[in-house]
Amino acid sequence: MLSKANVMKIFFSFLVLTLFIIPKLSYADWSVGIGVGDRHDDRRDHRDDRHFYRYHDHPHYGLHIGFLPDGYFTIWAGGTRYYYSDGLYYSYVGYGDYVLVNPPVGVYVNAIPSDFQPVSINGRIYYTDGGVYYILTHQHGYKVVAAPVVYAPPAQVIVAQPVTTVVAPPPVAVNAQDTFPVNVPNSNGGYTAVVIKKSGNGYVGPQGEFYATFPTVAQLKVMYAKQK
Repeated sequence: MLSKANVMKIFFSFLVLTLFIIPKLSYADWSVGIGVGDRHDDRRDHRDDRHFYRYHDHPHYGLHIGFLPDGYFTIWAGGTRYYYSDGLYYSYVGYGDYVLVNPPVGVYVNAIPSDFQPVSINGRIYYTDGGVYYILTHQHGYKVVAAPVVYAPPAQVIVAQPVTTVVAPPPVAVNAQDTFPVNVPNSNGGYTAVVIKKSGNGYVGPQGEFYATFPTVAQLKVMYAKQK
């Protein structure tokens, strides 16, 4: 039978071991479950859980995990190393802890999940889902880009043209004294009243000019279109 002193030694040894292990476990490790045993057994026990970490499962950026999914590969962007798998990007934060991060702009990958559907924005094809955008390049595969700004065509401004109203001159009255008033368009946009008189075999204007036949408006404009 163990003595009381030995029991106390075992208890304090277990307590020290527990205090040493717990700080190394992130809160996300508890969310996916921690098995009893060493790290290798933990990875094996939860291998079936890895299929839940897919892009179409709406990942929560900032999530911590204690292992990387199967089939991941390392990529670099801006001098920082990331781990990529099935549309998700992970960054190593130390002590066997990885965090799920936003897709870094400028990084290239060979394949993206089927969730990303092509859309045309500003005449260019983007592959997008959940606010993440890729473009397909001919040399390096898919590239993460910033969300494009949608440009709307400028609205056409129609300026109404002023309507010009043309007032017809009143009809020319012929009197018994053989005088004929004629309204001649002038340079001010109005009309100048010109009186033509019958004189012998012709007609005489206000300035004494003689016309063999009754003058036309074009003939009278030469003399009277300039309004003083």
